[in-house]
Amino acid sequence: MDVKVELKKLYTNRLLQSQKEISEFEEALSNLVSLGDKSVITGLCLGFDDDTEQYEIMFGLVHGIEHLYKENIEEGLYLITLAVPSVIDRAREWMEVLHYRILNHEQVRRIYGSVLSKLDDNTKEIIVNLLSDIKSEDPNMFSNSVDEVLQAI
Repeated sequence: MDVKVELKKLYTNRLLQSQKEISEFEEALSNLVSLGDKSVITGLCLGFDDDTEQYEIMFGLVHGIEHLYKENIEEGLYLITLAVPSVIDRAREWMEVLHYRILNHEQVRRIYGSVLSKLDDNTKEIIVNLLSDIKSEDPNMFSNSVDEVLQAI
């Protein structure tokens, strides 16, 4: 299997507007996750798009990414951060979903602050802004979690 071909197939079909696109997307995602290689996480993140027609299927991408980084959380989170600047303009909602899940998991959240501290200034600023927006949208739920991550930077 050619990883680049599968990532391109995932990206090309990310809007999930037809049964063919859904099938191609799901097949590519399954193939990529079955490799068990976390190095594809950044490429998988490029498959997010807020204009998708199928929320449930796109959520499979979230689960696939989480599955790939569970054995090495720090590296997996770092690979997610690399994709954020590239996708934030077209997949902000999905980046929020990924970050909600990071913030809601204590072990992952603690590691994330350390990961963010190692990023270049531009990427760090984009993610800090995203986290600040999450905090302001739902302070009761995320204020403490976001503050914990930001204090670690």
